[in-house]
Amino acid sequence: MSGTDILRLPNLRAAEVDEQDDHYHIRADGQGVPTSCPACRGGNLSGHGRNKQEFMDVPIHGKRTLIEIDRRRFRCKDCGKTLFSSLPDMDEKRLATRRMVSYVEERCLRDTFAALSRDIGVDEKTVRHIFDDYVTRMKATVTFETPEIMGIDELKIVGQYRAMITNVQANSLFDMLPTRKKADLIKYFKTMPDKHKVRVITMDLWNVYRQVMEDQFPKQMIVADRFHVLRMANDAMEKTRKAVRKTLDTRTRLRLKDDRFVLLARRKNLDDKQLEKLKDWETRFPVLGAAYVAKEAFHGLYDYPSRASAEAAARAWKDSIPAELDGTFREVRNALDSWWTEIFNWYECRISNGYTESINRLAKDMNRMGRGYSFDVIRARLVYDEVARKPTRKVVRPKRRNDIPDNAIGLVGTWSIGTMANQEKAIEYGPHIPTLCDLLESGHFS
Repeated sequence: MSGTDILRLPNLRAAEVDEQDDHYHIRADGQGVPTSCPACRGGNLSGHGRNKQEFMDVPIHGKRTLIEIDRRRFRCKDCGKTLFSSLPDMDEKRLATRRMVSYVEERCLRDTFAALSRDIGVDEKTVRHIFDDYVTRMKATVTFETPEIMGIDELKIVGQYRAMITNVQANSLFDMLPTRKKADLIKYFKTMPDKHKVRVITMDLWNVYRQVMEDQFPKQMIVADRFHVLRMANDAMEKTRKAVRKTLDTRTRLRLKDDRFVLLARRKNLDDKQLEKLKDWETRFPVLGAAYVAKEAFHGLYDYPSRASAEAAARAWKDSIPAELDGTFREVRNALDSWWTEIFNWYECRISNGYTESINRLAKDMNRMGRGYSFDVIRARLVYDEVARKPTRKVVRPKRRNDIPDNAIGLVGTWSIGTMANQEKAIEYGPHIPTLCDLLESGHFS
């Protein structure tokens, strides 16, 4: 077997290959001889012995690979500093080939550190350090366009709720924050780049988010997320059903449990069989019928042609709640009062439910992410995944100037083409949330 063929590095050649059962041990040469001292720039160098060093490489033929180099040392006669021969193929900080570092960077966003450690034959801590360097570089080089319609939600990751910033129009993840505490959120949004681009903010009904947005985006419209608003009415329906269920015999109680989805569904979506079930429960337990009517009327607040008519219907809805439902629907009525403006701002910016469905799916599928990792590892895996970032990436090309006559293009054509190519800019809006969900389901992230 040819040593050059097995190593295939630009500046090194294999002098001796020792194949073991589980690894390759390759002795290599091809180191560069320095011509000047990096400390004083002098060129008066002399040999100063040798030092054997070992570097890890990517697996070859499925076996981990160790490269040994008998490295030359030099001494500067002018300043007395010592230096090694140059090894362009090596990352000396990690005692590994540059391609191995690139290999780890490519896989660390998908595979576990333990799996990479076993595969390459390096300490798991080394994999983590390469990952940390990679994330630092990604933070400096990968930037997402600030969303015009910004969403703020949360995911429970590693036992704690974390704030999630999204681009509603692109259905993408803009960023994930380690906490959702008010002080941390204010600190983050104070330094948010291009925050003036934000026009509309949507959120669930958590008052801390509203306080932060009013502090940092005082002129922007806040829209209460439709899904979270309507879920309150469904929760009230469920409270009523459970209260009734406690009074029933076992058989009837189980039937009512099985039919809970009939009570939660919109009447317009029920088939004939389901409508019969609904009518039966309404007849037997009028309080269930009253709760269903109240729930349906609340959902209908989003079906009116204008904000004014919807607000009038909401005022009538509040007055129509019967006394027997006061306890189960009290939270809905209070939230309607507290979030009135934000709820009906939906009529000014009708944000699609598809965005919320994607967020909820991501929250559920996050459990598929590898356990045992810290938040920063999980964040990097989601935010910087190349596959998920592609659907929202756009390449912007400069427009041709109208003041350049056609007969002048031939004179500067080559220059213009090259210049325009250099001016092309890739704009990113963050990883596409539905794509992230697909990747999580498919096992893309180990």
